[in-house]
Amino acid sequence: MLLDFNLKKAIAATALLIEREGGTGDLFYLVKELYYADRTALIRWGKSITGDSLASMGKGPIVSGIYDLLKGRGDEQDQIEWNDVIQRGSSYSFVLRKHPDKGVLSQREREVLAEAHQTIKAIRGSIPDWLHKHCPEWTNPARSSTPIDPSTILRLAKKSEEEIRRIEEANDEIRRLNFLLGARC
Repeated sequence: MLLDFNLKKAIAATALLIEREGGTGDLFYLVKELYYADRTALIRWGKSITGDSLASMGKGPIVSGIYDLLKGRGDEQDQIEWNDVIQRGSSYSFVLRKHPDKGVLSQREREVLAEAHQTIKAIRGSIPDWLHKHCPEWTNPARSSTPIDPSTILRLAKKSEEEIRRIEEANDEIRRLNFLLGARC
């Protein structure tokens, strides 16, 4: 299943998490919190918050497009918009240059982000082990990364094949409409 990456929501969600940490966010924690929030939203509502691609890495699952943006290796246009709001501090920390429009996030999306932040914060010392145990879609990619199909998450969450089919169709429709409208989310 393909999701539709929404840059504005990705920036707003990341900024919200940075604010929750007092204005400085760590790359490792940000990609874990965002993954867990997107995963939770996908299971609850059939769509993720950011629409980002998901991947397994050695220390657990991540949101891969946001990871690339944090590393300064995102799509050129996306990277420009990202850097306008989120700035690298030290090697793995990030601060806000300005506050983005968080109105692109619904109340329930903000709640899931807060929940993911609290969950990951509570397990800070053992995040990879905890994610490996609680996110069975994660596979050990050795020294690389492996894509995670959102349908796999839904199957492991015990969604029926009919539910998964409807979720896939709804996400395909969103992608098609955004393409036809020329929407650059």
